[in-house]
Amino acid sequence: MGILQAVAFTAAESEAEDSGIGPGLYGLLVLVFLIVALFLLYRSLRKQIRKVDFDPEGVDDAERMRGHREPPDR
Repeated sequence: MGILQAVAFTAAESEAEDSGIGPGLYGLLVLVFLIVALFLLYRSLRKQIRKVDFDPEGVDDAERMRGHREPPDR
């Protein structure tokens, strides 16, 4: 018997012995919790991205810092 035949036979056998046990209430609560957490993380990330300083002219950091002097070391 090949591996595929064994897997198919096991799957067919498990379907025949279906006991009606499912994820139930705890599965639903976990799913709802994950959806709410994902939504809150999305909102937080969107807020943080809005704070990013974007330069539409494409000036990089080296060009911005040309006239800037470093503070003296203490």
